[in-house]
Amino acid sequence: MDAAAGEGGGGGFANYAEIAAHFNNLALAVLSAQDRIDSIVPYLISLLPPPFVPAPDADDSSNSDDDHFSLTSSDSEDGVADDRPAAAQTAQDDDGRDHISRLPDDLLSNIISRLPTNEAARTMVLSTRWRCVWAATPLLVDDAHLRAADGLCELRAVRAVSRCVAAHPGPVLAARVTRLSFDQHEYALQQLIANLAARNIQDLILFNRPWPLDLPLPGDILSCASLTRLYIGLWRWRFPDTTANSPAFPNLQELGLFHTIIEDREVDPLLAHCPKLKILSFAMAYSFPSCLRIRSRSLRIVVEWLCSVDEVIIEDAPCLERLFFESFADRRPVKIVHAPRLEVLGFLDLQLHALEIGGIVIRAGMNVRASAMLPSLKILAVKVQFSHATEAKMLHTLLRCFPHLQTLHVMFQSIGSRSPDSVDRADFWQSLGTCDCLESHLETLVLHGFQGLECEQLFVSYILEKGKVLKTLSVVCVDIEDVGVEEGPISGSVDESNVSSGGRSSGDDVVMEGGLMSGSVDEGDISSGGSSSSDDVVTEGGPMSGSIGEANAPSVGSSGNDMIYFCPAASCWSFQNAIDLSVEDPFCVLLRQARITYVAAE
Repeated sequence: MDAAAGEGGGGGFANYAEIAAHFNNLALAVLSAQDRIDSIVPYLISLLPPPFVPAPDADDSSNSDDDHFSLTSSDSEDGVADDRPAAAQTAQDDDGRDHISRLPDDLLSNIISRLPTNEAARTMVLSTRWRCVWAATPLLVDDAHLRAADGLCELRAVRAVSRCVAAHPGPVLAARVTRLSFDQHEYALQQLIANLAARNIQDLILFNRPWPLDLPLPGDILSCASLTRLYIGLWRWRFPDTTANSPAFPNLQELGLFHTIIEDREVDPLLAHCPKLKILSFAMAYSFPSCLRIRSRSLRIVVEWLCSVDEVIIEDAPCLERLFFESFADRRPVKIVHAPRLEVLGFLDLQLHALEIGGIVIRAGMNVRASAMLPSLKILAVKVQFSHATEAKMLHTLLRCFPHLQTLHVMFQSIGSRSPDSVDRADFWQSLGTCDCLESHLETLVLHGFQGLECEQLFVSYILEKGKVLKTLSVVCVDIEDVGVEEGPISGSVDESNVSSGGRSSGDDVVMEGGLMSGSVDEGDISSGGSSSSDDVVTEGGPMSGSIGEANAPSVGSSGNDMIYFCPAASCWSFQNAIDLSVEDPFCVLLRQARITYVAAE
């Protein structure tokens, strides 16, 4: 991630030579441009969808002749007893018959599809029956499975992948190439893509590494009409402006551009060639001259992840449901012109993002008109410095822009210099009044990075007081995957010594009478799978305080709703969750809840 941060500086790059010059000219540069790119590649690969078959560990590899079996071998069935899988050999040891080979073809094909690429190919030598099964099984190619990609020269490694595809007569289900450099092997690359297109490739991940980087992606990629998922990395993609022709990717539903340079004018024809595209992601990519403009009638998810762009414009996306950012570097406008179905937005960084809705720039404290509202939005995630009055006011203005908001995620940013207008007074928030979402829709408030500062506690108290239908207050526990609160009253601390999954709340019911309440979850109060020692905890009178880690927990004011739940949460914000439509809330997972009942003080 250090390398990613080093890419700040804004502006578009027309080619990788400009990127290299930028890296080499950094004032405090310690690494060369090549070293920086090399350090970025593993991070990019970690963002990719997981492989269908995990790569074998290096420690499990051996130096036997079988490890170097040729993917195009046509050895006969004679003398192959020692090459049989252990399971088949064990079966024959029982009664002298090969029971595995007598299984139906579909089961044998299922077995082969679960093997690494090289091991699946080796099943051809077992018998003519296995050879036919391998040929009929849709091929899964992963260069991480091939020994040649690890130990041999670059040319032989590229040829190993190409030979694997060429040797298989049937369809290719998926190909994952992330470890090869195609520099000086452009012909082999073209042949590989042509063979994949001829075999109706459906899922393709194609990276070029490590250096040099400014290789154009072959135009033959447009012939892969059967693709449903495509991720490309470290290429210069010169997409032709051929919108008048039939779509190049009529079946493509998921597209990821990783550290790839694509010109602004090429994005429109690219999307026009993908009439069924649902998921579009950019990871550390470059747009030239640095404006990302989205026009698509099919897209449901757009992700901008650590990219070098100066502006994001959602111009016409009638089906767009989710818009995600993981941004850095300079301030940039985010313009939402037409996205009537947008339901999830975040993380919106109030330091970096200048939001514009329907052609209206959203400013702190402005009077929000109907044309500047997005009634469809249900989940909002924002990064805020509450020590800055402008950002605090902007958050309140955003709540007015999203009148039907149901879940609000607030990530508390580190405190810098304080603004002249103090937000450490209760009257600051009271002067802002309420809004539609607080009156009738906001049900869940999730706090990320809560430090217990007075300005933060005042904000939480404001939401709890004005949130008439608020049901859940949650605090994200850092570095804890599964948390359950157990034993003791609401206050305590969350320590790893007692953390595990499936715990229950210490009190399923917490009754509060009058005063303020600040709850906390500390590591000492977490354990696995147990149940509460008491079902009801009654608190009367003054405030109740505690901490999360070393920070104070939020003060809880009197809510318009007489019952809410307090629960810890685990962060699940990641690139993969961002592009997964099955994940209801990609920012966190709420865990076991403790019910808090408010009784108005007399």
